[in-house]
Amino acid sequence: MRALVLILVLALAGCERAPAVTFADASITLPDDPLDLPDLPGREAVIANCTACHSPSTMLQQPRLSREKWEATVGKMITTYKAPIDPAAIPAIVDYMVAAQDAEITGEAARSQ
Repeated sequence: MRALVLILVLALAGCERAPAVTFADASITLPDDPLDLPDLPGREAVIANCTACHSPSTMLQQPRLSREKWEATVGKMITTYKAPIDPAAIPAIVDYMVAAQDAEITGEAARSQ
């Protein structure tokens, strides 16, 4: 019995040691997001409804989508992610994203900034 108690005491004594972990402060600097949204019809609707969660560069780097897919994407933001998008702004948002992608292809987006 004494041997068992001694083993338990030694086992517990080993648990009391502090872990050998060293913490160090670290900081990161995120890059600036200098891109602005091109001045196209619907820009204000996008700024009012989308920029709380999405940066301009994130929005402008999306894959090219059809109007129907943009409508579905905005719908997903509302239903799945509970984005507080004004339903009246949806057509302007979709128009803007389609126009921004069309402008990117023709090079107009770069010229408008």
